[in-house]
Amino acid sequence: MAKTSEQDRVGKTRAPMERIYHIHKAIEEGRLPNCSILADELEVTPKTVQRDINFMRDRLQLPLEYDDQAHGYRYTEDVSNFPVFEVGAEELAGLFLARQALESVRGTQLEQTMRNVFAKLTRSMEGKVKFAWADLDKALSRKPQGVTKTDLKLFGKLAEAVLERREVEFGYRKLGSDRSEKRRIRPYHLGEVDQCWYLIGYDLERDALRTFAFPRIRAAKARKETFEVPDNFDGPAYLGTSFGIWTDPENPDYKQEVRIELSGYAARLVQERRWHPSQQVTALNATASRVEVRFEVGRLEELVRWTLSWGSQAKVKEPKKLRDQVRAEAAKIQAG
Repeated sequence: MAKTSEQDRVGKTRAPMERIYHIHKAIEEGRLPNCSILADELEVTPKTVQRDINFMRDRLQLPLEYDDQAHGYRYTEDVSNFPVFEVGAEELAGLFLARQALESVRGTQLEQTMRNVFAKLTRSMEGKVKFAWADLDKALSRKPQGVTKTDLKLFGKLAEAVLERREVEFGYRKLGSDRSEKRRIRPYHLGEVDQCWYLIGYDLERDALRTFAFPRIRAAKARKETFEVPDNFDGPAYLGTSFGIWTDPENPDYKQEVRIELSGYAARLVQERRWHPSQQVTALNATASRVEVRFEVGRLEELVRWTLSWGSQAKVKEPKKLRDQVRAEAAKIQAG
């Protein structure tokens, strides 16, 4: 009994896909293996092997047949299109990212909804691939930085208002303020920038477009009044004029060219990542250890922070206004 118990324990830790592949290979090679032989090779019980074979025959629709004379299993037809391999690298990566999204809402009101969505995503893969999540977690991971906590109830309320084109009101605290102000907004678009969600909408009191960070919104409430989104408003395009999230609400279409020279490690990294849709990188020497990166953006505040993050590896070439802002901020840092 002790041996059987140990075999069961080992079998449970072995990835089912690995067992199925082993069984498939043994049968395809014409070895005519039976459950006892395969159980010894896989270090599981014959009952576990029988379940795997039933799965292969009934769920994967493989032409498996038990040969009574040879006392083993064989294929009655060609099995070159083995179903286990239908899920490729891209699908596996997508499945991992979807599961990461599920983990991010654990313990919240949205957890069960996300679990149902994830179940629908994986249901179509049932019978095609089996693997242990523990193995996948050892192979893949994510480490996002600066992630804000998203109020899922607020997200759902604002998303519904955007889709239904219904006005909302809420309290909002600006970055430089100690208290919240009441705002009445026509919500046009929700966008995620730098791991934080933002609402872009028309502020009725200020008669202009404004952008609101989720963490600073309080007591949001949908109103009965509805509206129509202007035909010339494009949410992604609106965000595209900023380097991060800040745009000029009075002149949202304004853009200016920014040219920054980067060297050393900064030159390497900027070529490996996409920092902005308008980004263009030009090598300034044969080894590309010096490059010029160009952006077309509206406001410059976020580029000051981005430029300073590279330290001495960055040099602003244009515009002069950005160069002066970076120099002034660096002087303040040095002064303590």
